[in-house]
Amino acid sequence: MNEVLANTGVVVFIIYALVSIAYQVNAYRAAAALRQFVTLSSRDTLAVLVELRVTLENFRKISDNVTVVTEDVREITSSVADLQQEVRTLYRVMKDTAGVEARADLAGLKAGIRTGVATLVKGIKEERSDDHERGT
Repeated sequence: MNEVLANTGVVVFIIYALVSIAYQVNAYRAAAALRQFVTLSSRDTLAVLVELRVTLENFRKISDNVTVVTEDVREITSSVADLQQEVRTLYRVMKDTAGVEARADLAGLKAGIRTGVATLVKGIKEERSDDHERGT
């Protein structure tokens, strides 16, 4: 019985040793794969970080350009608003001046028509009275 127990112990120890060796080999392979992955990813990560830095610099330049363009648009809009105000002022001046001139022209035309009509009526009256006096 001691011999059977010893043989069983040896067989169990051999099975344990084989499982343990297989586990350690798998652990070594996993560690090697992880080391290789970290090495490759660190190169890729450095490239990605450099690319990210360049992208951020380009983004900064673009945002600076957008700020400049926005300021230019503000200046143009302000200039257009000033021009619109000047055109309105000029229109008012022209309207007021033309309005005064038109009223003066209209008053002159009205006075001329009145004078012409009065002269015509006076001439007709004089002609009638001359004809009337001749007829009598």
